[in-house]
Amino acid sequence: MPQLVGRATIKYNGNALLTDKGAKLNMGGVERKVIEGDTVHGYAEETKAPSIECNISLAKGQSLQEIADITDATVTFEADTGHVYTLTNAWSSVPPEITAGEGGKVPVKFYGMKCDEVTA
Repeated sequence: MPQLVGRATIKYNGNALLTDKGAKLNMGGVERKVIEGDTVHGYAEETKAPSIECNISLAKGQSLQEIADITDATVTFEADTGHVYTLTNAWSSVPPEITAGEGGKVPVKFYGMKCDEVTA
């Protein structure tokens, strides 16, 4: 039976983040939206940016401002199956918002110019 993706490590410029379960990768690319009238007319294409989304736990000594200031970074999504995806020229897209308790949860979302599948 094959191993399935269970865990993922998110890194920016080689620095691992303390991520919760449920990290998401969107490879980006072309989204095709249906165009309808009285019949199905076809589809229109729209470009979607690649992204990585996760919740992190804030550790003592870690800077929220450093997370907010991430630009032009290499961000990786490394799955326990060996799958590695890299966002290039990536940036943090939302201002950090911390929730006290349960590890100080902070939602983080990175967008990039391109997503490459490095290994599978």
